[in-house]
Amino acid sequence: MAEDIVGKVISLFSGEKTGQMSDKEIVLRQRHKELGENKYAKFFRQKTDEADVPLAQFFHTLYKMITPIRVFMKDTAKMTQLRQIVMEAFIDPAIVETIRRLNPQSIEERSKTTPSKELVDEIRADMEKLSTGFNSGRINGVNRCHNMIMVISQLVNFDYPNILRKFDVNFTEGPFSDAPRFIAVKVESISKEVGDFLTVSQGIMPDNDWKTLLKLLKICAGEDLISENQFAQMLSGLREIVNSKILLLLVQYGGKNPVWVCKSRIPDEHVAEAWMEAKILKAQACIDMINTKEKKQKIDALAREIFEGGELVRLENYTSDMGNKYLKRDLSGFTYADGLNYLVCFLRDCFEKEIHDLCDLLLIRGHWTKPDSSKEMSESMYQVLGLHESITRLDEALSVDGADGSRLKAAIVRAERDQTQMRYINSIVDNVNETAQELLNHALLHFAVIGKHLKSMGEDAQKKHPELLVNWRELSSVSKEQPLAPQMAKGYEKIHTFVQLLQLCSQ
Repeated sequence: MAEDIVGKVISLFSGEKTGQMSDKEIVLRQRHKELGENKYAKFFRQKTDEADVPLAQFFHTLYKMITPIRVFMKDTAKMTQLRQIVMEAFIDPAIVETIRRLNPQSIEERSKTTPSKELVDEIRADMEKLSTGFNSGRINGVNRCHNMIMVISQLVNFDYPNILRKFDVNFTEGPFSDAPRFIAVKVESISKEVGDFLTVSQGIMPDNDWKTLLKLLKICAGEDLISENQFAQMLSGLREIVNSKILLLLVQYGGKNPVWVCKSRIPDEHVAEAWMEAKILKAQACIDMINTKEKKQKIDALAREIFEGGELVRLENYTSDMGNKYLKRDLSGFTYADGLNYLVCFLRDCFEKEIHDLCDLLLIRGHWTKPDSSKEMSESMYQVLGLHESITRLDEALSVDGADGSRLKAAIVRAERDQTQMRYINSIVDNVNETAQELLNHALLHFAVIGKHLKSMGEDAQKKHPELLVNWRELSSVSKEQPLAPQMAKGYEKIHTFVQLLQLCSQ
């Protein structure tokens, strides 16, 4: 190492006999010599290898000066208030009202009188205004000030009483009425503490904007915790001592580690970005809640229109109530349970009773002018009629004896002692949800096709010269309910409304 070579060269010129010494011993001897030549050599007694009283007095003086700040910073509530004051000090006054408007309580209050879409637009505009107004300059200002607080916090919360008790075993932490009786101590007994102090004092730079921080401390504390002049003198004196390397030499020599290097603990937290992100996330959560509420209201209204009341839960296992049991365990729930139950209800209560026979009549007895249209509607009818079996299969698989249900039951029991089972449970539920969504989308596609043809034929039946079917009179004569046009119009409206419901449930 370079220091080893330097030590050997110095020894050579000084005439010392180093032949019997290790490289480490040579460099330690050099550190000992540097301690005696340092500007603050008074901190160290060379003859006895002791840390002297002036070093204790340095720590004691610093401790007395920063004690008011130390007491303040031990109060969690005051520190929380200080961080808030720092944030507010750098906020553009023009966006203060915007921040207030983005508060969830404010949004909730406005939701009572503002239409959902209008409120969502307002929230998004406020989010954009916040992002623009709280620019990089203000963000950097907040972060700098916050990190200065963290630097000072590290310095004032250093364990001064512990190191001072090394010099005076009777030293107690405040008040400072009795003068301590310090004595010199072996340097190795305090090398660790001095090293810890170096770690927390490296970030103290006199040219930082400490005046702003002191003003904010005064606002929060209601009084000066330390005067600007005192603080400036303290920083200047501290930096001078640190720069002299006397403390570093004491650690290296006392700890018998001549190449010890201080690992600075300089805070670099980005609290402003985190603060703004939290505001944006809360605002977005409010938007999601508004949209979810509005979506549920639309679903409920459509369900009432289609089903006109009655029991709408027809499945035994894939239901919202069953899914909530998983949600309470912080697992995935049954996302599409409501939609799938609505689909089962529609197939049984509406499609089979009101639409199926009508479609059969049109497809079987109708004379279509466009075979491709007939084929398209026929295929969609076939697909819709097969849905019930697929839904039943999914629901039964979740029963206690079913393939998915039995696996879920066993995994839940094991999850109490094996947290990896949580991922396994979620994977099963997610796969079931994926199948349920596919069924909803499948139904959505084919009901839309059937509805399209019913609408077209309802219009065609009322034309003087029909274009799609040429035997409307014959069909009307064999229809159980006459006339056909109102039946097709009613069937289309029913399917059209249900398609809107499925679209909302499958999102």
